[in-house]
Amino acid sequence: MKKSPIQYTMLAETASGARAGTLQTRRGLVETPTFMPVATHAHVRTLTMHEVAETGAGICLANTYHLLLRPGTEVFDRVKGIHNFMKWNRGVLTDSGGFQIFSLSNERDITENGAKFRSPFDNQTVLLTPESSIATQQSIDSDIMMVLDVCVPSTSNETITRDAMERTHRWALRSLAQRDNHDRTGQAIFAIVQGGVFPEMRTLSAQTLTASPFDGFAIGGLAVGESRELLYEMTMHTAKQLPKDKPRYLMGVGTPIDLVECVNAGVDMFDCIIPGKMGQQGYAYTMDGTIRMLKADHRHVDDPLDKTCICPVCKNYSRGYIRHLTHGSHSLAGRLLTQHNLWHYSQLMRRMRTAILENRWDAEYKELREKLTPAKQVVPPSNPKMGDFELVTTRGGQRAVKHRGNGEVMHPVGPWEEANRLYVEQPELAKQLKVVSDDPLRILDVGLGAAANAIAAFTCADALGKERRRGLEVVSLETDLNALRLALADPEGFPFLQPYREACETLLQHGLWEYRDFTWRVHVGDARETLEECEGQYDIIFFDPFSPESNPLLWTVDFARRIKSKAKHSSATLITYSAATPTRVMFLMAGFYVGHGVSTGTRMETTFCSTQKKLVPMPLSERWFARWERSSNRGAHDIEFGPEVEVAIKSHPQFAATGSGLGLAPVED
Repeated sequence: MKKSPIQYTMLAETASGARAGTLQTRRGLVETPTFMPVATHAHVRTLTMHEVAETGAGICLANTYHLLLRPGTEVFDRVKGIHNFMKWNRGVLTDSGGFQIFSLSNERDITENGAKFRSPFDNQTVLLTPESSIATQQSIDSDIMMVLDVCVPSTSNETITRDAMERTHRWALRSLAQRDNHDRTGQAIFAIVQGGVFPEMRTLSAQTLTASPFDGFAIGGLAVGESRELLYEMTMHTAKQLPKDKPRYLMGVGTPIDLVECVNAGVDMFDCIIPGKMGQQGYAYTMDGTIRMLKADHRHVDDPLDKTCICPVCKNYSRGYIRHLTHGSHSLAGRLLTQHNLWHYSQLMRRMRTAILENRWDAEYKELREKLTPAKQVVPPSNPKMGDFELVTTRGGQRAVKHRGNGEVMHPVGPWEEANRLYVEQPELAKQLKVVSDDPLRILDVGLGAAANAIAAFTCADALGKERRRGLEVVSLETDLNALRLALADPEGFPFLQPYREACETLLQHGLWEYRDFTWRVHVGDARETLEECEGQYDIIFFDPFSPESNPLLWTVDFARRIKSKAKHSSATLITYSAATPTRVMFLMAGFYVGHGVSTGTRMETTFCSTQKKLVPMPLSERWFARWERSSNRGAHDIEFGPEVEVAIKSHPQFAATGSGLGLAPVED
């Protein structure tokens, strides 16, 4: 049997399985457990590799998918590998690109041969196979390569999970053969255990892969939607199935408390973008827990971020100074916090390793859990991603769903606050539900997203108790339900969903939920098509798709007219977050009466429309009309200003001339 290019030595093991050891690579000895800073594009964001080395990191992680696209294998062949390229003389592990392919969602095609996708840089088709992934990693010349795997959401059913696992096994053997048949560099290769949240599949995957001579084993397919409890449970279960004489690597995890729990389970190696990502968002990790630097109570604090920390940031800067930088959105804030957070991760790993070696792990584990488990979790493990979406933490500390393609965050002020302010309080939903009627109040929800608006409506209705005198029906339109799936997987970040968890899960599975006189259905697909499936007329319309820049097809005069055709002529209201002039022109041209909507906190105002002028609390006034006439942006989103737009606006009943001038409401902006 071929001698492994790396050598793992276990020095101590606890009753729980926590291990301390060493990992000998081509470029030196790495003490384990260890955290690998993420150098996705051959650099750790905002830091030099010299600064990364100062944290004590013995190995970092680079991304095969990104490096294949830019700068390309020919560059690495010319400079003799990534170490010379980024000036790093310590270990490098490269992932295979499997997770990035998974993240492309509808933009990739996976077959037995490999994964086909289009480059986001030049739109050229790229085929990534187990063989080409390993060949790319050989050009990069990393010390440890990862096999190409098939990653699916941890919420996938048993059939999907099993199919992905079995293909991962076949691809792993092809990856190993590619390494062995073209081994010119002496690189190690790790297999990846899959199996979702099914223990028997995890066991089978581990047994299958450990039968082949891989140099180490990774636990993959976690931190992609499951709860923290399941993450820890599956990690503990899988680690016990892996050989003791080879390193164990948990991919993409996690927060400090995640590292503590998973070291306790027997994991040796970790990577995650959280130290830098949370640093950029204004968070510092300390041995006493997480600090949000935007809080005003740090303003006059002269102490360092963490009195026990030996990093350059804690040696040279106060909390008050870093709070000043963070509050002013200065780029130095993110850089200093990233540097501190990476030092914290490194010191945490050394602290755990020392406790294991000194046979006092149980006491250390208890203390770390007490100090590092957040009272309210700041961020789920490694910002879970599912298809086109990921969970993020806003500057205000709220959890929200972000579209990874267009970068837009749903309800950036916080899903629950914005949903209630805009879509419940503004249309006086409670008042409308108190009206005695045999017909339910009907809401057309254009853009389901993470369901904040729909759940806010049901919560309002349920809270009325006996005061509510009619039923409630919500019909949602959405192209991709992964945003809701992600939010459901983070109960601490989206607590408002939990009372309606069964409703959401039923909706996801069957497209319809009914309970007493509540009805909720979803039509999945292009809203321009599914709108035709929405029968009858609606009392309230939540118009909440992605912005005109990201989703221009839904911000057209034609679609707005079609939306109006679904609105009750005598009493309907429509609410949207956009207050842009083209948005208001679009709804005016569609035949709505248009007015100013309330502020959300991040937006000074929004837009409120109705089929009846008397129902608009603050109609667009003569002042708005005068500004519109002077504006250089007088058209709708899809129609440039010209005679069609001018006639439509000036002849609109809201602005039509009435003898002495415009027939305007007396409300001023």
